[in-house]
Amino acid sequence: MRRQRMIARCVRSVRLGILVAFAGIALAEPARAQAPLHERIDAMLESAHPAQPAPLASDAEFVRRIYLDLIGTIPTADEARQFIDDQSPDKREKLIDRLLASPEFTRHMTTVLDVMWMERRPDKHVKTDEWRAYLHAAIAANRPLNELVREILAADGVDDALRPAAKFYLDREGEPNLLTRDVGRMFFGMDLQCAQCHDHPFDRWTQREFYQLAAFVGGEMTRLPGRLPKNMQANSQIPQPLNQGSLYKELDIGMREGRMARRIVRLNRSAVWEHPFKKLKYPHDYAYDDAKPGDFVEPKGIFGSMPSLSKGKTRREAFAEWMTSTENPRFTMTIANRMWKRAFGVGLIEPMDDLRDDTQASNPELMTFLASEMKRVDYDLKEFLRIIYNTQAYQRQVTYDELKPNEPYHFPGPILRRMTAEQVWDSLLALTLEDPNQYLRPSDKEYLQIVAVDPKTVTAKSLIDKAEEEQDWRTEENKDRRKFLYKGQLLARASELPQPLPDGHFLRQFGQSDRQIIAAGNTEGTVPQILTMFNGPVTHMMLENGSVLYNEVTACKNAEDATEVIFLSILNRPPYSRDRAMTVKEI
Repeated sequence: MRRQRMIARCVRSVRLGILVAFAGIALAEPARAQAPLHERIDAMLESAHPAQPAPLASDAEFVRRIYLDLIGTIPTADEARQFIDDQSPDKREKLIDRLLASPEFTRHMTTVLDVMWMERRPDKHVKTDEWRAYLHAAIAANRPLNELVREILAADGVDDALRPAAKFYLDREGEPNLLTRDVGRMFFGMDLQCAQCHDHPFDRWTQREFYQLAAFVGGEMTRLPGRLPKNMQANSQIPQPLNQGSLYKELDIGMREGRMARRIVRLNRSAVWEHPFKKLKYPHDYAYDDAKPGDFVEPKGIFGSMPSLSKGKTRREAFAEWMTSTENPRFTMTIANRMWKRAFGVGLIEPMDDLRDDTQASNPELMTFLASEMKRVDYDLKEFLRIIYNTQAYQRQVTYDELKPNEPYHFPGPILRRMTAEQVWDSLLALTLEDPNQYLRPSDKEYLQIVAVDPKTVTAKSLIDKAEEEQDWRTEENKDRRKFLYKGQLLARASELPQPLPDGHFLRQFGQSDRQIIAAGNTEGTVPQILTMFNGPVTHMMLENGSVLYNEVTACKNAEDATEVIFLSILNRPPYSRDRAMTVKEI
């Protein structure tokens, strides 16, 4: 009975600890950065603003922060204990290297880039799982970011291997104005929306320049024609069409197999292709004297060297090369600023997606240096992050002061941040499951092979066979998923779950982005969050027999040991004296 009472009291203490921990702080500290690059960043911050920097954070703060920032979850009690007890002077550098090389980093960064680039787009042409599998493979291979973005913007979706990359265009339906606005925000840090309708009132961009940029993607189609008109048949840049009309005549829409087969046809008609006779025109209400309404727009870059529109290259391909070129100042600066903000909670340039000609970074010398380093490492994301996370600036204690509007932040340390919805979810799984990576989304390679058809040989019968094969694949996938359900919720890391989730899901309750706009997630506290932490299904499962936390706490011989486990598991630090006194008394 006494042991059962101790367990019950431990459970109450754990509930309280969870609420405190996931009101949510991600903190940090360093073993002095050794590389000159890290020291140069610290020196630039100190020389520009010699005010007293924050003290170095403790080992416990650092290990919690670096896990959250690089792999999106807190460390286990054993991982925290091992790091804190390690006396090696270079243990922080080694931990950063280990986390960057881990599969968890790849999964976490897949989610980061997915949310950053796709927002909330329907799976109209390319499944989200296909797209995320493509991103995952690219990050796992550590492909240069500029090369990855170039491929995403240039992919046409015809090549099976690159079909997922075309989601950026396809699921925006090739709409030139939308694509121009999104590319401006995501990759140039520019808000071009005003310039779509008139000259920008607060920046130098004109409506003509907006349309010149949009002309690179104007005239792009997202559906292959059923058959090519005679005057287009000799154009080698247009993919082989799929004769939808004749196939549909043979497929009975009233039959389940027929409807499924028609969906296979639609999937294989999705591709980005440049219509040779369709070009973007200035709008009918164009009011400036530098062009006439209805005139064709000639594509033109708006800064840096001009795109090369050579023979055999589509406008879209020329645009992708120009946009990701090392000569394009905005692209490199925007990526570097976004990655800096991920580490510190605030960018050197704020707001991130409203960069103007007169915008000043809070530390111009450092912003220039980071952009040059991004080029020097050849857009190697891991290497760039390694430089940032090894700085003393990152490894200092957080600052608690509220950021003041229109006042620059001088980085005495990272700012205090609540954990994101994804970090809270993944951390709860770490407290619950022995292997939080037990469920991984199945590879889409098999699915793509099932649905792919050859336009030259496809028949109605082969389409029905493929539709049945696809249905069998989906049935097996759903059967496998059901093994990992708990009270209707799939117990998988946030990177393995559908994005975005329904409104009632834990992740949405805690502020997961609805993906209507870039970076729409929030970390605001709410009453439903508190109720969910007390009574939600994941919290209940975490406190049930068999969970990691339950097993470790009940294995303790006394209240002192149980207190140690609770604090290391949830807060990733040993309990202070006052913590011990309070918890032991409660237990």
